[in-house]
Amino acid sequence: MFITVIHAVLYAGKQLKQLRVEDDDCTGNSKEMIISSPLLKRLILTASSSTLVGNAATLLSVLNKDAASQGDLQNLFNVSSGHFPEVAAASTKVQMEKDKLDLLISQYRKQLRMHNLEFLSVSGSTHLIELPSDMRVPSNWVKINSTKKTIRYHPPEVLKALDQLMLAKEELTAACRAAWDSFLDGFGKYYAEFQAAVQALAALDCLHSLATLSRNKNYVRPVFVNDGEPVQIRISSGRHPVLDSILQDSFVPNDTNLHAEEEYCQIITGPNMGGKSCYIRQVALIAIMAQVGSFVPASAAKLHVIDRVHTRMGSSDSIQLGRSTFLEELSEASDIIRNCTSRSLVILDELGRGTSTHDGVAIAYATLQHLLKQTRCMVLFVTHYPKIVEVKNEFPDAVGAYHVSYLAIKNTCEIAESESDKSVNYNDQNEITFLYKLVPGMSDKSFGLNVARLAQLPSSCIARAAVMAAKLEAMVNTRVGSSLIQHSFTKTDSTQNKGEIQKNSATQTEYYSREDLTEAYHELFQHLKIALTETDSSKCSEYLKRSRNVAAMLMKV
Repeated sequence: MFITVIHAVLYAGKQLKQLRVEDDDCTGNSKEMIISSPLLKRLILTASSSTLVGNAATLLSVLNKDAASQGDLQNLFNVSSGHFPEVAAASTKVQMEKDKLDLLISQYRKQLRMHNLEFLSVSGSTHLIELPSDMRVPSNWVKINSTKKTIRYHPPEVLKALDQLMLAKEELTAACRAAWDSFLDGFGKYYAEFQAAVQALAALDCLHSLATLSRNKNYVRPVFVNDGEPVQIRISSGRHPVLDSILQDSFVPNDTNLHAEEEYCQIITGPNMGGKSCYIRQVALIAIMAQVGSFVPASAAKLHVIDRVHTRMGSSDSIQLGRSTFLEELSEASDIIRNCTSRSLVILDELGRGTSTHDGVAIAYATLQHLLKQTRCMVLFVTHYPKIVEVKNEFPDAVGAYHVSYLAIKNTCEIAESESDKSVNYNDQNEITFLYKLVPGMSDKSFGLNVARLAQLPSSCIARAAVMAAKLEAMVNTRVGSSLIQHSFTKTDSTQNKGEIQKNSATQTEYYSREDLTEAYHELFQHLKIALTETDSSKCSEYLKRSRNVAAMLMKV
C-alpha cells in the first residue's frame, strides 16, 4: 500500500506539472489555457512540486514494486542502489548457500555413477535425490518419501547445507525488517510533504468529480445572499443528486421556498412511499453541496450560508447500552434543540412515532413549537400526525402545510370480520399512483394497507387490518358527532339541571362541557380569519374547505 501511494503521487505529480499555473512571471504570450483559480493553483502546486516529485522518485528507486505487490520482504529492496549494505550482505550469503547446495549434485553424480542425476523438489521438500527402490545407498542417507518404484533421500551434506541456507534466509529476513523500519523512520522527514500532497490530490479528485457531474447533469451554480439579508433557501426544480442519477428523466423535481421573514417551516404529510423523506433529504443535500462549492441539481438555487444541517431520520437503538429506539430518537431531537441556531436547517422525519399516538403527537408538537418560537430556524417536518398541522394556527405566516400528491382509485370491497359479524365495507386502495409532487395542503391518509400489500403480507392479515381500520374510523366519527350533538343539547336547554342531562344522556353519550363547543366555533372563525389574510390562493382554498367542514358539523347539531 505504501509503495502504491508513493507511485500514485509520483504519477499524478508528473501529470499535473504539464498544466500551466498562472504566476507573476507569466508573459501572456502563450495560447495555452492557464489556471487562475487560487484554490486550484494551490492544490496543483502542492501536489506537483519539484521537491515532491524528486523525493517520490528517489524513494521508489530503492524499492521493488513487484516484490511489494507480492508481499515479498526479502526481495523488496534494490540492493544495487547501495542504500542497504546489511541487506546486500545477507542476500549475498543466501546466494552463496544456494550455490553450495547446487554444487553438491556433481558429487552425487560421481558417487552414484549417474550423469543425468538432478535434485528434485516434491511437496515443499527441496534438493531430493530420487533413486530406484532396489538401489543401495549409504546408511546415513535420510529417507524422505517414496513411491512404488522410487525412494527419495536427503544426504547428510544436503541436510547440513539446507540448515545453513535456512539460517541465511532468517538473517536476510531480519536484515530486511530492520531496513524497512529504518526506511520508514527516514521517510518521517517527508511525511508532512506527502500528506499535504495526498490531501491536495483528494481535493482535486473531489472537485473534478463534482465538476464532471455538474456538467453531465446540468447542475446550476447556487447564489448566496449577503449576511445582512434574511436567512433563506429558495430552490427551483430541485432534484435528489443520487436518485436523479439513478432514475434519470423519471425523477420529479420540487421547489422549496423557506425565508426567515416569511414561511420558514414546512409540515409535510402524505402516503407512505410517496416521496416525503426523499424531498427533505434533497433539500439538505443541495444545501450541503452548495456550502462546499459545488453546483447543485436544480434549475436555480438561492440560499444563505448555513451554519449547521441537523437531521433526525430513521430508527436505531443501542441495546448494549440499554437505550431504546425511542430514547435514541428523542436524544437526537434534544441535541438538535440545544445546538441549532436561526441560521440552521433542521429536517425531522416522523418524530414521536416510537411511542403511543397521544404521547408522540404531544412530543412532536412541542418540539416543533419550540423550534418555531425559540430558535426560528428553517424546518422541514415530515409527519403522519394531522394534529401537528394545527401549529399553523399559532404561526400562520411562518408555517406552511404541504403534502406529496398522489392518485388513488378506491375499490370498495365487503369483508366479514367473522361469521357472526356483519359485513364491513372498506376502501381497498390497490391502485395508488404516486406523483411525487409537493403541493399545498394536508393529506389525511397514509395508505398503510397499500404498503402492506407491497410487502406481500398475507391477504387474510390485510383483510383483517382493513376491517379494524374501518371500525376505528367509524368509532372516531361517531364520537365526534355525539360530542357536538351533546354540546348543542347542553347549550339550548340551559334551564335543565346538570343531573337531568347526565341522566337522560346515559343511554346515548357521555356529558361534555360547553367549552368544547366553544372551541369548535373558535376553530371555525380562526380558519376563516386565516383564509381572509392568506395571499396564496391554494392555501386560502384549503382553509376555506376546513371552515366548511367544521361549519357542516355544527349545522347538524
